[in-house]
Amino acid sequence: MGKSKSKLSLSLLTKSNVWALDENELYQLLMEGKHEVGYSENEARYMNIIRPVFDLQQLNRDDAKKVSALEAQHYQIFHSPNDGDNNAIAIRKRPIKRITDLTLENIRHLTAVEVLELIKNNMDTGWNGIPLHIQDIIESTFYVDNTTMPEKMMHRKGGIIDKRKDDGYDVLELLRGSWVEAIFLKAKPKYEKMHFESSGSSILGLGDDEELDDDDEEDDSDLPEEENDEEMDDMDDEDPEDGYEDILGDTTLDDLVRDEDSD
Repeated sequence: MGKSKSKLSLSLLTKSNVWALDENELYQLLMEGKHEVGYSENEARYMNIIRPVFDLQQLNRDDAKKVSALEAQHYQIFHSPNDGDNNAIAIRKRPIKRITDLTLENIRHLTAVEVLELIKNNMDTGWNGIPLHIQDIIESTFYVDNTTMPEKMMHRKGGIIDKRKDDGYDVLELLRGSWVEAIFLKAKPKYEKMHFESSGSSILGLGDDEELDDDDEEDDSDLPEEENDEEMDDMDDEDPEDGYEDILGDTTLDDLVRDEDSD
């Protein structure tokens, strides 16, 4: 069975998941959020999350000239409850146009092809021309490989481009005279963060911390005891002749040597 997707609300909005929304989804979220308890107190916090990603403008929908101007700027116009002279809201998601627009939050919502396009438009500087902190942002979400070699070698059958494409990488090629710089990107696996809640019991189903401590003690029993280590140390410190005395009793080593000579 497929896993049901939890419904997003304003209270659950973060600087990361806000990038997954489009204009229509944000509008629905705002309209529903106005009816949530505590909306007025948290409105400023919500806007601090939304405004770096979306442009918002309130307007009167009867103002045809302004509506037309905003639509020409790629805003979408939605009805909203009357607020003074305004009865509509214009929403536009900010495009990521430059490599320097990348952040740890929005990079997760881009494909390798989209990121390579940003690199391509970065004044043809290639991978090494990207600021180091932007390289770190890209590498947080994508595997990156970068190489420069003669064009014929780059494009030979079964060469690096063919191998990388077979491995699932997308490639950007930048001409460097008779050589070619190739930048390869492939998305890293996305791991879902798991959250555990405890109300009097641990995630192992134990009643309290004491029971957890008991289990820890039982686990330690499988390990060598410290006493055994001390016994080994004591044996190492013993005089070797002490062992002979236990075996020979009253007979001394000199007696044994005398017996051998007499034989």
